[in-house]
Amino acid sequence: MTMLARQSMTFFMLAVFTTMVGVSFTYPEGARFMPLTVGIPGIFLCLLQIGLDFRRKPAAADEKDEMREAEEKAAKLVGHDVHFGQAEVIDAPRDAAESLRREIMAWVYFLGLIGGVLLFGFWVSIPIFLISFLRERAGASWTRTLLLGGGASAAFYLIFTKVLGVSLYQGAITGLILDRLAG
Repeated sequence: MTMLARQSMTFFMLAVFTTMVGVSFTYPEGARFMPLTVGIPGIFLCLLQIGLDFRRKPAAADEKDEMREAEEKAAKLVGHDVHFGQAEVIDAPRDAAESLRREIMAWVYFLGLIGGVLLFGFWVSIPIFLISFLRERAGASWTRTLLLGGGASAAFYLIFTKVLGVSLYQGAITGLILDRLAG
């Protein structure tokens, strides 16, 4: 991901978290709990990332100077010229098309999760998101994917519903279906 894309995503997430916290103040006191517990740390982490991005020096000039110094020190130790090659990152995209494809897939997963939560709620969207992400992006087997997705969903249910007593958003479509079934 390029620096500009990373900073754009950070500013976008900062806007999402800030809006979420702002809107939560219009909710009753008990309903503010979840947006505030997610939004406030999200705002701080986005601000931290923005600060780190602005402090970061251009990498090319610094890396060349450090590389040259290291080559000179190694040459003095061994008695002849030494030239270090660039390390190859295994997971890095090889070309611009692959990089673009990865960024698009990250946005698809992110927007799919947001859309899924809005339409179908947390209890439907989170397991589907986890299972699809683990299967497609992490390459996990179906057994491992279903076990991890089901285990994480059960853990979320226990933590939020049983321990914290928080009622999570059920989604627009799921709410309609449940209302029709109820009567």
